[in-house]
Amino acid sequence: MTVATALAPAARRNRLLGLLRRYPLLSYFLIAYAFTSAYDLLVLARFPDAPSFPRDFGPSLAALVLTAATAGTPGLKRLLRRLALWRVPVGWYLFVLLGIPAIYVLGLLLVPGTLASFTPPSSVGWLLFPGVLGFVGTLVIGGPLFEEPGWRGFALPRMQTRWGPLAGTLLLGVLWATWHFTEYLTSPDFAATNGGGLTPRAAGVLVLSAISFSVIMTWVFNHTRGSVLLAILVHTAINWSQLVTSGLFPAAGTNEEGPLVTFGLTALVLVLVTRGRLGYAWAGGEASAGSAEIGAAERALA
Repeated sequence: MTVATALAPAARRNRLLGLLRRYPLLSYFLIAYAFTSAYDLLVLARFPDAPSFPRDFGPSLAALVLTAATAGTPGLKRLLRRLALWRVPVGWYLFVLLGIPAIYVLGLLLVPGTLASFTPPSSVGWLLFPGVLGFVGTLVIGGPLFEEPGWRGFALPRMQTRWGPLAGTLLLGVLWATWHFTEYLTSPDFAATNGGGLTPRAAGVLVLSAISFSVIMTWVFNHTRGSVLLAILVHTAINWSQLVTSGLFPAAGTNEEGPLVTFGLTALVLVLVTRGRLGYAWAGGEASAGSAEIGAAERALA
């Protein structure tokens, strides 16, 4: 074995690491999409009874790989700290637990016949499910726990630094929505609750909803020092609201267009009131806390 042959694997690894560091966002989305699409099309399409939640590992896996490549062990520790960043003003928890469901219900009330179909909970047990257990189940296997370390933990800070809070958020919303598209092909439940199938109308509602949600989540994220935990909770509250209201208002079912109106208006108000900054700090030419940390770590490893 020659010296050149012996060094070849190390050289290939260094080239790959260099590419990941040079194109962190592109690499992140390629890995997230590839993992999830592969699971959807190679596993769920062939084995419909397989659990669907492993598809959500894609964003987290990509975040861990790219954080390790661009910021090393210190970066991974920072990401984990932001996952557990719970010490934020109580008002943000109230917004998540009360404000998000309220916005969702207001949207459903725009659907004809919704209010007349109101069905009060049948027993105290409803508080357990779909109450507390429904919320926890939605958090763990409904997407938020494994998606948000990627979308808001890894991608958002870098996209805000590169394109600014508004443009970065809008782009992330589009990419977040399109990441879901293969789920239409493999999950009847997802298709049933999102327009019935991958039609132009359903895709449009999904994309606009994801953009609206993303604006709200960026606003919360930037005001809570980059707390990925709060992003997870906002995502959970949105999904859980659909679960709960489908039973409370049968006439509306899983209607997405009514909530799109109220969440879209909420997002628009936030953009106008914050002048597109969404709580992103520019003082002294520095980004918000999470973005500044990430930028410093990546420059150190460059």
